[in-house]
Amino acid sequence: MTTFVTGATGHLGANLVRKLLERGEKVRVLVRSESDNSAISGLEVEQVMGDLRDEASIIAAIKGCDYVYHLAAFVSIRDGDRKELYDVNVLGTRYLMQACRAEGIKKVVHCSSFGAVGNNPNGASNEQWAVSPYEMTTDYEISKTFAELEVYKEISRGLPAVIVNPSGIVGPWDFKPSLLGRTIIEFAQGKMRGSVEGGFDFVPVQDVVQGHLLAMEKGVIGERYLLTGEQHTINETLEWLEEFTGVKKPWLVIPTFLMQNIAIVKDWIERKFFPHVSPRFNYHSIRLLNCGKYGTHTRAIKELGLKPTPVKAAYRDSVQWFREHGYLDGC
Repeated sequence: MTTFVTGATGHLGANLVRKLLERGEKVRVLVRSESDNSAISGLEVEQVMGDLRDEASIIAAIKGCDYVYHLAAFVSIRDGDRKELYDVNVLGTRYLMQACRAEGIKKVVHCSSFGAVGNNPNGASNEQWAVSPYEMTTDYEISKTFAELEVYKEISRGLPAVIVNPSGIVGPWDFKPSLLGRTIIEFAQGKMRGSVEGGFDFVPVQDVVQGHLLAMEKGVIGERYLLTGEQHTINETLEWLEEFTGVKKPWLVIPTFLMQNIAIVKDWIERKFFPHVSPRFNYHSIRLLNCGKYGTHTRAIKELGLKPTPVKAAYRDSVQWFREHGYLDGC
């Protein structure tokens, strides 16, 4: 039995691959020659070269596999990345799902995003909430929403697939690191001069891994399961980081209305003069932190048997991992 994993070198992928190997599964991973593949260095996995934008390479990569976890995605909040977001997240998902159906894969778990779930203004969003075409959203969230449609199209044609939707992932084995990981490192290095208002739904990476494994084992074909965690304010998470790093959180908290106006000007300047710069925040990310959106993982608990763990502990584990692997040298 061979399990195929895309996105194995990312934060979630590095954790999932290690758990699959721990369970004794034979793992094949898709890698790109130009990518940083240190997350899987030294692991007993079969590496195949390919690219989600190259349909032929995908067809060849899954030959002889039994199960597929599709984690790979292009993540960006930059305004100039629409083509790559579409090519990787939408077309890449289409190519992979079509190839899986043609190959006769026994089951697929597609990792979507909480961003592909609509915002319930009256409480927690669940699996039934679709993204409204009229609500303000990011290009990344749009791409993940349309990627889900590609999965559903192949499900309607006989592909045995399940979708999972994690929220903001935090935890160890964050090699690249992720946007949240870079924020944690910046805090620990004393480089965070100010913070913003708002909050988000954060989830431990080990819970998301657990949710993927359970979805493969018990998930109902054609359904999706939210792998969300706990809603916490930015101030709460900074207090945790202060506790775990010994670094004082910044005293400056920039009001939302001011930050959004700053972002509008900053976003225009970046689009006009620095189109290749990856921003740390933009208008949409500030809006997202203050829209009040959060999810419920009740269905994953009841139907899959998910056992959530504390988000605060995941922040602690993340700091410890970064420290042990040299990301916080001198801190």
